[in-house]
Parts: sequence; structure tokens; C-alpha cells
Amino acid sequence: MKMLKISTFCLLAVLLGALTATAQTSKVGFVNPQRIINESKIGRIAQEDLARLGREKDRRVSEALQEVEVIKQELSKGLLSVSEEQAREKSLRLAAREYEQLVEQSNLDIQGEERRLIQFVMRRADSILRRIAEEMGFTMILTDPEIMGYVAPSVDITDRVIRELNGMM
Repeated sequence: MKMLKISTFCLLAVLLGALTATAQTSKVGFVNPQRIINESKIGRIAQEDLARLGREKDRRVSEALQEVEVIKQELSKGLLSVSEEQAREKSLRLAAREYEQLVEQSNLDIQGEERRLIQFVMRRADSILRRIAEEMGFTMILTDPEIMGYVAPSVDITDRVIRELNGMM
């Protein structure tokens, strides 16, 4: 029984020592994806594409809103017969519903495209991140600035990633 306790104690000591040694050799880097998107050439091109899509969606939404406004104006004049007024009210409800659906779908499309563009840019940066991690001895590189309280400048590799991404273009 005493031998079992000693063996268990030795095993725990070895495991604790291994964990401590591993923790001491771990090095964590940080990169800010939003800065990569905002400051790299490829990120700015992606943002321009997204802005173009946004302008097109806005144009379509404005046209749909204008259609709703035209029908409202026709109804407010009061010059329509009862049957024409009922038909225009039905058209107004339909146009308003289509407008709301278009706004919702446009927002979803833009959000989806934004996610795709960010993923595209970050996939391009991935090989750079891997190479820098190996070169600088990082065991992991964090990419979420929302959870970071403080990042030492020595582990923030964002500027270098941006420079190397720009060099690829």
C-alpha cells in the first residue's frame, strides 16, 4: 500500500514537471484580423468589393421604397374609385412586404459576403502566420482582439503580416 502511494506521488510529480516545462516553452502570438482587412492591399480590395455590393443593394432597396411611396401618394389623393382604391391598397401591402423582405435579404447578403471576404483574406494570411509562428517559436497565434486585455508589442505580429501580404500583391 505504501509503495502504491509513493508510485502515485512520483507519477504526479513527473506529470506536474512535464506540464510546467511545457507551459514555460509555450509562446503565444497575436494578430488583429480587422487591421489586416483595413490596412492590407488585399483587405482594401475586399472592402471595395463589399462596398460595391452594398451600393447595389441600397439602389434596389431605394427603388422598392420609391414604389411604396408612389402607391401611398396615389392613395392619399383620394381620386380613385372604391375598386381602384382597394386594388391600390392591396398593391401597397404587397409592395411594402416585398420592400421589407428585400431589406432583410440585402442585410443578410451583405453580412454573408463580409464573412466570405474576411475568410478569403485570412486564408491568404494563413501561410504567412504559419511561417512566422515557426520562425518566432509561437505555439499559437490568437486572432480575437475582443478577448484580449493586453497584448505586448513583441507578440503582436499584425504589422509584419500586413507587410508580407502587401508584398504578395
